[in-house]
Amino acid sequence: MLIRRDPDVLSAFLEDAAHFPGGHAAGIALPSSESEVADVLRSASAVLPIGAQSSLTGGATPMGEVLLSTSRLNRILEIGSDWARVQAGVTLADLDAALRTAGKYYPPAPTFTGAFVGGTVATNAAGAATFKYGTTRDWVRAMTVVLASGDARRIERGGAKASSLVPVPTYRMPAVPKNSAGYFAAAGMDLIDLFIGSEGTLGVITEVTLRVLPRRPALCHAFVTFADRSAALAFVAGLRRASHAVGVSAIEHMDARCLSILREDGVDRQLGVPIPDDSAIALLVTLELPAGTDAEQAFDEIGRAHDGSPPDTPLVRLCRMLDEAGVLE
Repeated sequence: MLIRRDPDVLSAFLEDAAHFPGGHAAGIALPSSESEVADVLRSASAVLPIGAQSSLTGGATPMGEVLLSTSRLNRILEIGSDWARVQAGVTLADLDAALRTAGKYYPPAPTFTGAFVGGTVATNAAGAATFKYGTTRDWVRAMTVVLASGDARRIERGGAKASSLVPVPTYRMPAVPKNSAGYFAAAGMDLIDLFIGSEGTLGVITEVTLRVLPRRPALCHAFVTFADRSAALAFVAGLRRASHAVGVSAIEHMDARCLSILREDGVDRQLGVPIPDDSAIALLVTLELPAGTDAEQAFDEIGRAHDGSPPDTPLVRLCRMLDEAGVLE
């Protein structure tokens, strides 16, 4: 496997999206097969696997290593009834396009569609819909990983307990939906979960099998402003308790500084969604609508939310919660 060392090639890979200065590399390898990945790992003592380098932490900035780019491992291998098997260098945009054609979708994808699937698994990435669907970890069924020795292993969820093969961390993970701090640790954990979120330190992920859902739901977005932080937190707590009944899949938070930028940009006026001057916090709530719901029906449900006998739908339930919080206009 050829390792490129010419500066003109290397210069494009010396920083990630964090733009930390000082990146330098001994060379870059662009393998197109699992065997070529193995060759690189056998021949180089310090290797930094990279995907799209969309990291905002500097984790994909080289500091003298040989870079191993998965950009040429970019084939969508197979799509089944509720799964998709893809190589690590497939972008989320290409995965989404293929799944749309097949009438399916992958909910936990981060919002940057240029990210590589392998990178999202290596970092246990999550997108806006983490509120409902969790992180990448919850959607990985199997993977192929090439170890530092050059040996490739196919790992399936439920196939082996981590503790039966390797020493596992014994620290206690916090009970939060998203955690990217350190290796995953849990009693009786699967071996596959040790590699998810390990950021390429335990091996190079070359192929992943993901769980997918049969169809992409229609979405409704509610932009809600609050005059104080406590009211916003109370509303979010209520949404968490009622998330399944209401159908909320995502909540984005914007503080007063974000709202000031939106006003300066004029996007609120362009969209006809004025931001009150006393707003301290805004939430963008994404609601999944039942299959077959179109825009006309959604607006009808909103209009009937205060009728004597409105339909019992997720959208009506959300309107009632907004009304109870005193923020429905």
